[in-house]
Amino acid sequence: MAFDMTMALYRPALRYALQHNGHGAALGITLDRLERGETYLTLPYSEAIVGNPITGVVHGGTIVSLLDTACGCAAMTILKRPSVTPTMDLRLDYMRPAQPHKPIHVEARVYRQSSNVIFCRGLAWQDDKESPIAHCVANFMKVDSTSIQFRSIAAKKLRRLLPWSQRPLNREDANR
Repeated sequence: MAFDMTMALYRPALRYALQHNGHGAALGITLDRLERGETYLTLPYSEAIVGNPITGVVHGGTIVSLLDTACGCAAMTILKRPSVTPTMDLRLDYMRPAQPHKPIHVEARVYRQSSNVIFCRGLAWQDDKESPIAHCVANFMKVDSTSIQFRSIAAKKLRRLLPWSQRPLNREDANR
């Protein structure tokens, strides 16, 4: 198998983005595996994702967010250059409630692409992949704009993490 430089860049960048930013970090999502056109995630059970406090069943919005995230990541991996892939449409079928106190596993795959759209399928399950919680089909837009490229977003996030980058450099600072 040939070395894939794009995937070598995507893996750590997407892992960092999922596990240290936004709802991925808040929910504790982990990136288990990432291949070209495929993503595998795990969401641990926590009280923060409970939709029904009496039964402990996971909220349906958590499931849809998890599947959207997985499919979006899979869509990003087929682009020639790192960029974002906004969700255009997502259709989800809930098959059964997620059981309390168990992690949720998700896989997503790209199954087709056109010049402007990437088509994905996703599946969420707990103990048995053959007994899914939900499945989805989703469409993502291919964005080829330098103003929305991944490297611009990554640079902006990195500047927020670095305390010395919060103030603009003047000529005197630059010469030191």
